[in-house]
Amino acid sequence: MLHGVANDLFLVRATEQGKSDGAAPLTKVIVPLDGSPLAEKVLPQVVELGTKMSLDIILTRAYALPPAISPDEYAGYGQELFDQLEAEVKDYLEKKSKELSKQGLRNISYVVDLGYGAEEIIALARKTSNNFIAMCTHGRSGVKRWVLGSVTDRVVRHSGDPVLIIRAA
Repeated sequence: MLHGVANDLFLVRATEQGKSDGAAPLTKVIVPLDGSPLAEKVLPQVVELGTKMSLDIILTRAYALPPAISPDEYAGYGQELFDQLEAEVKDYLEKKSKELSKQGLRNISYVVDLGYGAEEIIALARKTSNNFIAMCTHGRSGVKRWVLGSVTDRVVRHSGDPVLIIRAA
């Protein structure tokens, strides 16, 4: 679905009944970041919308490690490794929060979750009322998309929340 579109998109899912319950107040934007410059390409649009709509900004990043291949070889991952990874993620999101604050945004928070991208984004969106999700898509197609999957595609298909999708240039 997403891999064939060249423009940015704002997708809003229809309810199964096709009925509207009236206006949908969007007061928060969830912004998944993975630490890459590509994911951060959504931030200028978030700044513009956040300023104009007085949105609460919720930056989020999930982190996880693959399971150890062999307990004899790796003996599992120690808590120290998870603590270090969590600290790095928090430092990154704190830095991004400060950068956004300097651009005039207020009400910026961040959420760090142990888990995998799409699942954690969807879970956060379900716990957050009056939100939409803003994210950049890598625009993968073909074998790369099949092998690596698409976090954006999974979020759009399973979150039920509006999603602003910024295409990678």
